[in-house]
Amino acid sequence: MTELRGANTATGAAASLRARPAAASVIAACLNAQAESRPRSVLGRAFGASPLSEASRQPYLDALSELHVADELEKLGSDWVILHDVPVGERGRVIDHLAIGPAGVFALAVQHQQAAAVTVRGDALAINGVARPHLARSRDLATEAAVNLTRATGLNVPVRGLIVFVAPQSVSVRNEPDDVGITSDRGVHKWLADREQTLSPTQVAMIADAAADPATWRGAVSRRAPGFNADAFDALRVEVQRAWLARGFWGTVLIAAAAVAAFRVFGA
Repeated sequence: MTELRGANTATGAAASLRARPAAASVIAACLNAQAESRPRSVLGRAFGASPLSEASRQPYLDALSELHVADELEKLGSDWVILHDVPVGERGRVIDHLAIGPAGVFALAVQHQQAAAVTVRGDALAINGVARPHLARSRDLATEAAVNLTRATGLNVPVRGLIVFVAPQSVSVRNEPDDVGITSDRGVHKWLADREQTLSPTQVAMIADAAADPATWRGAVSRRAPGFNADAFDALRVEVQRAWLARGFWGTVLIAAAAVAAFRVFGA
């Protein structure tokens, strides 16, 4: 599991982005939203009511998805440098994961789409049949990353977008765009590992050093988003898990009670 411990102390605009933890921005958004929610009642806790508010639920799921993909990217090994939550531009946007390795540079956008059907037909991407703008957004971030890295290194640094869908029902791709890749969380490691080599180890190291320097991302807010707290997020995960277990327990009790009642009625 991706380690958040120790991340609370890595502050300051001059800190290397290598120290920036995965999902920092969405964790901060989740905790900020959760701070505004009403606490559960005693009965709510006992019966497994979710501790998540309506506003914090989606960033919570997004954070878990980004942490999961970060774990998958660790499988690439030491030939790759992975930076997380890279701030880009002045609009508060981030690249969820920036992968730099023998196959080039990839700006990963993680999408939590549990049990959804994803279809890609050239430049048309749909989720459960509804057209979505993910390709355009991925291109925009990748282009901005390429401009910044090219300026910082003096090399021509193309950056390809890569959209990673987490827990989808299916991902069907026909005529994948040349500038944006599409894969699932289960396939992201293999997708990157199978690309042809385009960069030497020296070029990888040079680009990675530039990417880790906050000064490369001109105008970006490289300081961690206010509200990030690794311990608080870990505590929230424990609460969510306990609530899930409590609901499972009471569900089992209800099923057992219904079975006993049915036996008494029909078995008499």
